[in-house]
Parts: sequence; C-alpha cells; structure tokens
Amino acid sequence: MHMGEALAVSVASIRSNILRSSLTLLGVVIGVMTIIATMSIIKGLQNMINSEMQGLSTGVFQVQLYDVQIGDGGHRRREFRPKIGQKEVRAIEENVSLASVVAEEIWKWGATVKFENQATNANIQIAGGVPGFVFNNGQNIERGRDLTEQDVQFGRPVCVLGSAVASKLFPYRDPIGDYVFLNGQRALVVGILEEKGSMMGADHYSNFVLVPIKTFINWWGSERSWNITVRVQNPERIDEAIEQAIAAMRVARGLKPGEENNFGIFYSNQLIETFNDMTRWIQFAAFGIASISLLVAGVGIMNIMLVAVTERTREIGVRKALGARRASIMGQFLLEAVILTELGAMVGVGIGIGAAYLLGNSVDLPIAIPVWTIVTGIVFCSAVGLIFGTWPAWKASRMDPIVALRYE
Repeated sequence: MHMGEALAVSVASIRSNILRSSLTLLGVVIGVMTIIATMSIIKGLQNMINSEMQGLSTGVFQVQLYDVQIGDGGHRRREFRPKIGQKEVRAIEENVSLASVVAEEIWKWGATVKFENQATNANIQIAGGVPGFVFNNGQNIERGRDLTEQDVQFGRPVCVLGSAVASKLFPYRDPIGDYVFLNGQRALVVGILEEKGSMMGADHYSNFVLVPIKTFINWWGSERSWNITVRVQNPERIDEAIEQAIAAMRVARGLKPGEENNFGIFYSNQLIETFNDMTRWIQFAAFGIASISLLVAGVGIMNIMLVAVTERTREIGVRKALGARRASIMGQFLLEAVILTELGAMVGVGIGIGAAYLLGNSVDLPIAIPVWTIVTGIVFCSAVGLIFGTWPAWKASRMDPIVALRYE
C-alpha cells in the first residue's frame, strides 16, 4: 500500500469513529495546550522584564537596606539593620572609583497630591532625591526641568510630577509654575516626567512625585533609611563597582571580617535571575501536567488502536491473503496512531495560543509564543503515537491470515 493510500485509509478510519477519537485525544489536547499557554505567558514576561530592566538601569546598581529575595526567610533577623544615611553616601562617593553618578534617595508611600479642587488617591509615591535621581532611574524630563543642586542645598519647595499625577490634576493645562500640595506641603511644579510603559500596563514613575531630599527631610523627617543608586562609567565593569561599594559600605558601617553584610545590593540582572528562578518551577509544573496528560492520552490511543485492530480483523486478513507484508500493515496502524496524536497536537496548539492571548488581553499581560514549544509539542505527540501505537500495530501485523479471514 502506497503512503497516500495508507494515509487516506487512516483518515477514513478516524472519521468513522469521530466521537471515540475525540474523547481519546482530550489528554493530548490538554497536555499541548498547557505547555503552549504557560510558556507563552512566561516568555512574554521574561522578554518584558529583560527589555525594561536592561533599558531602565543599564550600568546602575542600588545599595539599600534589605536584600531582594523571594519569600520572607530571614526577615526577623534583618529587621534591626541600622539605617543607611549620609555617612554611607559619602563612603561610596569617596571609595567607588568606577562610579560616574551617585544619587541618594528616600521614599514616602501612600501620599495624596492636591491642586485646587482636584486630588489624587492616597497611593502616590514621593521621593526625596538629588539631580542624579532621574538619570540613574532611567527616567526623562518631558517638560520643565530636573532638580538642581541649589534646590537640594537650600531645601527649596519644588517638585517634579509623574505623568499620571500631572494628567489627573492638570488635564487641560500645563502645570509648570503652579503650586500643588503634597500631604499638605506646598510645592512649586518645575518639571514633568516622561510617560513610559511598564509591567501590567502600569508605569512605576507615573504615580510619583520627586522633591529635593533636604526638602523631604524638612517636611517628613529623616527616620527612614536611604537608598543609594550608583551609575558605573563602564557598564561592563559593574561587578567590580559593586565590590568596591560593598567594601566601602562595610567599612562605613563598622563590619568586622566574617560578619554578614547588613545591607543589600540590587541591580537589574538580579531581578531577572530572581524572576527566572521563580518561573523555572512553573515550567517544571507545566511539563509535569503535560506529561501526565500525554501518558493518559497514550494509554487511550493504545486502547482505541487495539479496538480498531479487532474491528478490522477481516480487512487485515484480506490484505495479508493478497500479499501485504507485515511491515506494510504495521506501518499503516502506526501512521494512524501518529495522525491521531498530531490532530490532538494541532488542536492543543490552537487552543493554547488562544488561551494565552485571551488571558494576556484580560489582565494586560505581554504574550510571546516560543516556536520551540510548538515544535516540542508536535514531536512529543508523534513519539506518543509511535510508542503507544506500536503494540496494536505489531499485533495486527502478526495475525494469521486464515484465522483473520474466518473472524466474524
């Protein structure tokens, strides 16, 4: 039997038992759909985080009080860390020779900004910073100006608004030169930050206000710990600069050899690595679910093929009586098993892509379809068809033609 004829016979056999075939393929569909949908969402998130982190803070790291980590392990041990302040800033400025810009910052969360009869929700972040803050955090001034050294030195009541704050309070006018109230404190608007897209459609620096760090301390005190962002002259030497910063911080904070650091270092690659570690377990789980589904589907395919062999016993006997070889009969039933699984794979790919885009659009998640997942799904399904179709095909090829012709 030629390949084209074998293919036609296989398709006709599947179509004659469409309901039974469809139920059998559920496991294949679920397995492939799980892999495609999960990997598409994870790949989209990875692409977004890689592009945003590398674009926002290339060659920049931040010294902060706590480490970036998953979970809450060790939090109780670290909660009494001494605050970071001006002493540490001076230590980094004097000892990190690879740094081009050192910018300290201090944060306040849950603030309200008002202008006349307009007010934001109490979810605004206010940062006290210096002129290098905008540059080190990968932001740009869209209108007006940045903070100046004189603003910081004299503690001037000026501010730079995030794009969302400016749009909320000044929908029909330019806010530059107007006064706003930051939790009751009056400040002159001197600049507006450029709007940037970000994770889940939210821009971290849109619901945000920047004031000079001395002004911040005058208004809300200095009991908070500072962060220190450091931009490296040569981004390729960021690891060396981090080592210099760690040494400077340890000396400034009086740490003895062998003592653990009582501060944290954050940089973009660290966040990317942390995210990849988190998603790696999700990928393992997705492949586990898919493997179980394909195993169940394989058992179902073997059963349906055994039934097909039994139903077509006389056909097998006639073909063997007319001179069909064992390899030809075995190949036909293996082809039928592979076609069955490939149909499930194609349906699973389609549903998986559709589910990924549906979920992505509903919660504003980026989606990227990795081609390798489609190829892997198809290859795995072919393997399932071959492995679980081998026994029924071998059984059909070994039939005695005389016994098969007498089968009722």
